[in-house]
Amino acid sequence: MRIKVLGCYGGQLLGFHLTSFLINDSILLDAGSPTEALDLEDQFAIRHIFVSHTHLDHIKDIAFLADNRSLKRLSGVDSNRQIIVHSLPENIDVLRKDFFNNRVWPDFSRIPSASDPILVFEPIHADQTVEVDGVRITAIPVNHPVPCTGFLIEEDDKQFIYTADTGSTERIWEIANAQPNLKGMIVDCSFPNAYENLASVSGHLTPNSMAVELAKFDKFGKIPVYLYHMKPETLDVLTSEVESLFLPHLRMLTQVDELLL
Repeated sequence: MRIKVLGCYGGQLLGFHLTSFLINDSILLDAGSPTEALDLEDQFAIRHIFVSHTHLDHIKDIAFLADNRSLKRLSGVDSNRQIIVHSLPENIDVLRKDFFNNRVWPDFSRIPSASDPILVFEPIHADQTVEVDGVRITAIPVNHPVPCTGFLIEEDDKQFIYTADTGSTERIWEIANAQPNLKGMIVDCSFPNAYENLASVSGHLTPNSMAVELAKFDKFGKIPVYLYHMKPETLDVLTSEVESLFLPHLRMLTQVDELLL
């Protein structure tokens, strides 16, 4: 399994890409920045997007992936005609009504036709496993102000977990602790400790609350934990606070990282 970090930040400034992870070239976990990070041919290889939730930093580039895919079709390319978007039914409803509604963006679930669209929306449910391109992906509910799931990703005998955006939560740690060959986790850590109240009300973690969450993880210190969703504006303070915890096998992601499992 190869996980390429296309973006790992919870805010957008020059040089900082929003959240998106590419699994084995064809599967995206969230879509904050793939069209900023990938050339057209690499974008064209994407067949599936698993959306954790519908905050803009996780869905923005579905719009531009769809637009680019439509132009690719018009150029005469006939393979990889569609992108399948997998998410909770509540999230798909938001994408249809509030994003791909012909007001904010064209409805690519009906372009170029309803029978052969660019985007296909496929609902998934909490604790449901979907297999695509040889990878099994299970949605796991987490604690965020809108419906949100992290994901358990499995290929062959290896497992990896992405928490998505979350505050204090339980189910994902139960799942993590039950995996026999877990190779790593990507975990929310958005704000410095001084912003604890903001983190709590917005469903995110600080270094201190992240450390409390990791105490629920039986394998902590034995496998890598990667932090993501850092706010660029406070990155220096956040980095210093994470480093001062001296937690083993833990580091912040960068958008040049590629994880090989």
